[in-house]
This record gives sequence, structure tokens and C-alpha cells, in this order.
Amino acid sequence: MPDNNKPLFSRPVLTLVMFFCILAIWVLNLASSNSKLPSPNIETWTTTSGIPVIWLKQSEWKNSNKLEVRFSFHSNTNNTTLVQTTFAILMSDSLSLSTATINQRLEPLAARASSYYDHENQVIGLTLSNEPQYLQPTLSLITNWLSQPAFKQRTFDTWQHQKQINTSAQSNRELTVYSNTVFSNTTSKQNSQTVADLSLIQVSDFYQDLQHSAGTIFVVGDLSTEAKQTLEVALNTISQNFQLSQSITEPDQNTKASSIALATEGQYLWQTKSAMALAPISSIQEWLSLQIWGADLVSTLNQQEHIDFVQLALTLSQHQPWTEWNIQYANHFTEKAKSNTSNNIMDAISFTSIEKVPSANDEVAFELLFNSFKTQLEQQVQSPTWWSYIATQVTHENSQLTIEEFVNDYKQAVDNFTIEEYQTALKQLLKPSSYQEIQVYQ
Repeated sequence: MPDNNKPLFSRPVLTLVMFFCILAIWVLNLASSNSKLPSPNIETWTTTSGIPVIWLKQSEWKNSNKLEVRFSFHSNTNNTTLVQTTFAILMSDSLSLSTATINQRLEPLAARASSYYDHENQVIGLTLSNEPQYLQPTLSLITNWLSQPAFKQRTFDTWQHQKQINTSAQSNRELTVYSNTVFSNTTSKQNSQTVADLSLIQVSDFYQDLQHSAGTIFVVGDLSTEAKQTLEVALNTISQNFQLSQSITEPDQNTKASSIALATEGQYLWQTKSAMALAPISSIQEWLSLQIWGADLVSTLNQQEHIDFVQLALTLSQHQPWTEWNIQYANHFTEKAKSNTSNNIMDAISFTSIEKVPSANDEVAFELLFNSFKTQLEQQVQSPTWWSYIATQVTHENSQLTIEEFVNDYKQAVDNFTIEEYQTALKQLLKPSSYQEIQVYQ
């Protein structure tokens, strides 16, 4: 007769079953924690004038007609007034024999142009359709525009007049976080040169200088073989007068000592404008850390009753990155009202110190912000526009973090990111001694 008391499985078998169950649970947990982040493929070539082209493509874009093209430049100028004016006129009616702006001309072709600049980089951007009926006429128009832009005197005069009116209506408030670089929130004053000091000849000459300071051309999106050949021809023509930028001496890294300026005297605090230098980004973990730090800053300050809203901007240039945040206060916010609020109140300067950053000292707060960031990131990475931003404003050629490194490693960095890495990165990135603040009263 069978022994009914005999166990169904022997001890070694039971141990093996338990091992595989634990392994299955571990694998499921690991899979669920992994983010859905595709890594684009990279193809490179060089224009006939020697300018490198980097093309980012991925299978998810096969059914998308959106194409992004970015021309990056590294003009060694500290005259932001001249850069701003040149781009403003270029984006206006700079086509010969035309009173329409470039975007008015591009709109029927499902395309648009844009520009970006900071104190180290300049970018001309194009968003266009890769469909044959749009691509060819768009590239033909763009080629004529960028090869020989028409900088018109009447356009320059109008721009100059408008800027003078706007500037005269504002206080001249400047924030200096590096010893050799001035960042202005409300004016374009730099090196004592204003819009009124410029001439159209300077604008035209700067555009030529820009062409001789070319970096990389980035192409992001899907291209058929025929469309790629069409684009290659256009890029060769557009860049025929381009020259690669020469090596630029690394700017002085000395930061300016902390100070507070009272911009306008009054009874009620209306705004604070803050700026702080950052260390150059050298890894994806440091980029991730700034995203979480920025989200924490905006979220925490926005939750306080005496604040109406907060705006944050990161300028992640290669040598002198910096950040600024503007706080708009509620009506009739006085120092007395501030003292009567919670003792846990966080002011503009709080986020310069890692000891006061909530997400750096509370793992639950960190996880909430990081999970929210990952959810947003999974949507952002589907867009060619987001990748063109990463290519031109986060990563840099010949730096410690290139677009190739970002593409290859960002998913693993996100999947394995920890609060310890976050804390380490913030200690490296934040430069509290450079903090500048302007208080505006009314």
C-alpha cells in the first residue's frame, strides 16, 4: 500500500522549486523597474566642407513624418546683444524680395525655423516634414535663406527701436555668477554695448563669423534612402561656406561671491530673481540630478502660500553652466508676513544648499520625484524634438558627455539611479558661493 504520509516533494526538489519562485519574482521586479527608454541608432557623415553630421534614428519614428535639423555654432563672442539681434533679424523677413518672415514662408510647407543661444553656443533649428512633396521645396527655401540671408535696414531699425523702448521701461538688473560673464534678466547689456550701439554691418559680419564657427549638424527623425540623399545635397550647399570652429580657450571658472541687490525700494516684496553657477556636467547621472533638483525646487516653492509661482531655467553650456529661478510672490507679502508664516518656509536661497533640498534628505520624496520624472521621460524620448534638444543643449562635442555617450548609456543610468548618486552629484554640481539674488519691491 502507498505511504500516504510521504511528502509529495523531497526536500531537494522543494528547495529547487522555492529557488525558481524567488528567481521569477526577482526577474519580474527587475523588469517592472526598468524604464521604457529606446536608444536611437546613430549614423554619421561629413559635408563636402568638412562639417560633421550626426543622424539619430529609431524604429519608433518609421511612421512619423517629423524631422528635426540643428546647426550648432560656437562663436567666441561675449556680446549677447549682437547674437540676440542677429537671430531676431534672421528669423524675420530675411529672405530677398520678401516682406514675410521666414516662418510665414515655411508654414504652408509644414515647417518652421527657430533659434537658440547662450553665452557659449548658438543654434539654428529647423522642424520639417520628411514627406517628398514637402521636403524638397522646404530645403530649397532653407538653402536660399541660410546661404544668403538678406539683413534689411528697415527690419534692423524697427528691432532697434522696439528694444530701446522695452529697455527704457525696465530697471537695469543684472546677475553675475561668473567673474567674467554677466547674465541679464531684463536687458541685453553686455560689455557696455546696447542695441543702440549696434549697426547692421555688425550684424552681417557676425553672421559670417557664425558660419566660420560651425560645430555639428544634427539630424533627428526618419529618412528614406531618397530623402536622405536629398537632405545630404541640401546640407552640402547650405554649409559650403562653413568652417569648423577653432579650439576656444576654456573660460575662467572663478565664480562671483554671493550678494543680494535691492533693485527697487518699496513696501512689498514682489519678485526675487536668483542665479547660481553650476559645475560642468560630466555624466548622465549629473544631468538626471539636475532634473530632480529642479523639479523639487519648483514643486516645493510653489506649494508655499506666500508664493504665486516659480520659474526655473537651466543653461547647461559646456564650460560655464548656470541656473536661474524667478519667484513671484503673493500680493502684499512683507517681511513681517514672512516671519508669521511656518518656520519651515523655504526662500530663494534654500536650494543652493544640499542640506536643505528635501529630495536629497528624504528617500520617499526622492522616489516620488524620480518616478514622476521617469514617466515624463518615457513620453519625451519618443519625440525627435527632445533628442535635438539633448544633442545641442545638454551634450557637447569634445566634452565629457557627448550625444553618443548619452544615447548609449542613458537607459542604464536611469534604471540604476540611486539617491546616493543624486546626493553625490548635487555636491559636485551646486556652487552656493556664486549665488546671486535680486529682490524687487513695489
